[in-house]
Amino acid sequence: MEFISIAIGVGILYLVHKVILTPMRHLLVNVIIGLIVLYGVNHFGYLFGFQHVPITLATGLIIGLFGLPGVVLVTLYYTFF
Repeated sequence: MEFISIAIGVGILYLVHKVILTPMRHLLVNVIIGLIVLYGVNHFGYLFGFQHVPITLATGLIIGLFGLPGVVLVTLYYTFF
């Protein structure tokens, strides 16, 4: 009986890892890479006529959800609007 309880607990931990932690890790990696690229765009973007993009919670969420295309989206938004 104790073996079944341990197996159920391990199964629940595995599901929590797959359902919650893996997408959060992916989001965190996207945010970090996106913010590094956005810093580069902010630093060197004036050479190409891009406007400065403020790093806020909203831009971080957009970059985290969309990755590098999110950086392009946010940069073009602040440049043309």
